[in-house]
Amino acid sequence: MGIDRLCQAFSGKNEGRQWVMSRQAGRCALPASARGGDLAARQQQPGVDHLVTGLEKALGEEAVQERAPLARYTALRIGGPADLLVTADDAEALRQSVMLAGEHGVPCRVLGGGSNVLVSDRGVRGLVILNRTRAIDFSPGGVKAESGASFSTLAQRCIALGLGGLEWATGIPGTVGGAVVGNSGAWGSDVATTLEQATVMEPSGRVLIWPVERFDFGYRTSILKRQAKDGGRQTIVLDAKFVLEPAEAEDLAEKGAIITAKRKESQPPGATCGSVFKNPPGAHAGRLIDEAGLKGKSSGKAQISPRHANFIINLGHATATDIKRLIDLAYHTVLARFGVELEMEIELIGEW
Repeated sequence: MGIDRLCQAFSGKNEGRQWVMSRQAGRCALPASARGGDLAARQQQPGVDHLVTGLEKALGEEAVQERAPLARYTALRIGGPADLLVTADDAEALRQSVMLAGEHGVPCRVLGGGSNVLVSDRGVRGLVILNRTRAIDFSPGGVKAESGASFSTLAQRCIALGLGGLEWATGIPGTVGGAVVGNSGAWGSDVATTLEQATVMEPSGRVLIWPVERFDFGYRTSILKRQAKDGGRQTIVLDAKFVLEPAEAEDLAEKGAIITAKRKESQPPGATCGSVFKNPPGAHAGRLIDEAGLKGKSSGKAQISPRHANFIINLGHATATDIKRLIDLAYHTVLARFGVELEMEIELIGEW
């Protein structure tokens, strides 16, 4: 997900169907060209109404928002509307929402901090679940945090309690779940280094505890991130447990402050989605983009950062299309100049 990032995608069997919202019907319906009236469309898609009914019963009558803009929920402040949007404030609400979407064949995504993602201007079909599960539980030598908890906040709390191992994550945007999915890392460490286990919900609905080995971590990736690229119903991270080492809180705080200062010095402020591309073996994506002469290049209200070329900034009212043009420009220019094929670290979400 950094990864950012969304915690996971969970797609129903009707993922390819073109869902749009009908103002008259007040629910999801087929595009106008494919329907003979809203009533007929609703009759063709009973799963949507059943999903809304189920969500309202499980989470409350006011829980479901329709045609909800996603820009306010992303680090880039960009994103079209979700057909349906709900907020999960605890693990049970998250579990129920994902399961209900799967049961009714409605596509579903779980969105955490909204970093490391680019949401299409056309929006996201089906259900988007905002993961706001934030409980953190400390124990001797470790900590367990729900997947919607801020990863940076978790790191800061560990520092204050004299628990070392996550200070590198100070200032990193995104959630614990997104960090696990994308094996977030910086300054010589990553999630795989300290993760002991995580509670996950598999597509079948089974809730299991996965040891760290089960995630098959690699550089900014995991088995869950690779599953997401393949499409289909995905395994969802519910919480994660980290093994930490006792240390002097003052020493950890000093280390965290140094890391934060370096991050602020090297990375641009404002609305960004984090590093756009992974660093290729033996090189740095930002340096390659810079040497290709693209620093400061713009498209609409989006700009490749003059400070760090692996970041793209929303200068104000940029569109996802603006951002995507710059991503494509960087990819093709670096490939032509250096023969290096950059791999995106961020994820494209929605209709493109």
